[in-house]
Amino acid sequence: MQTLSDQPDVIDLGRWHIPDLELERQGWEPPPRDTWRVERRLRQTRPGTSTLYTRFNQHYLLLKSHRRKRELPEQVIDLTFVQAQPREVRCYQARLWLAASVLVGLAILAGYGWPVSKLWMLPPMGVALGCAFLAWRNYQHRFEFLALNSDVVVFALEASLPDRQRASQFREEIAQSIQCAGARLPEGRARLPLAIAEMRRLAEIGVISTQDYEQIKRNWFALSFEQTSE
Repeated sequence: MQTLSDQPDVIDLGRWHIPDLELERQGWEPPPRDTWRVERRLRQTRPGTSTLYTRFNQHYLLLKSHRRKRELPEQVIDLTFVQAQPREVRCYQARLWLAASVLVGLAILAGYGWPVSKLWMLPPMGVALGCAFLAWRNYQHRFEFLALNSDVVVFALEASLPDRQRASQFREEIAQSIQCAGARLPEGRARLPLAIAEMRRLAEIGVISTQDYEQIKRNWFALSFEQTSE
């Protein structure tokens, strides 16, 4: 009886048939730059970071980022191997808001509850305003797109940058591209070498970590084993 532990950790991609012609795709590597057909661009900027998203050739996404005026290496993502439904994340900076509330309470108590000068209210009120400003500035509302068969984030889009309408439209177009590309994937175990090869490429260019790649690979092996057992 074959168990999950018996599955090999190394896949010989040469043993798998990759039906390029049936899928009407010239291979599974990103196409040469001179064949790119740009369809949509979106720039999202946060303090210290700017990212330009470029969707091209129907199911590819190019990320060009600058961090504090330093240009980061370009990253090309094949949307075929990304989940169409993103994960919505809201980060309210609750600790900063709590600190601001506590400081305001202390200021009021110092100014009206104790027989001291009301000038003592100014320092905690000032710090409270600073905490509130930081909480407002660092609030995050984003949509994280995950790799197929995993919870590993491949890329994320802010919900309202540069404005909510443009961000929502771009996100919907990305989801449609993912769905169209995913529909062309082969069924069953034939997806395994394609997905693992793409995740390995993303790990090599720094989109995901080596640990994330290993976890995704284990997930695909487990899924393949379940399909074989059925």
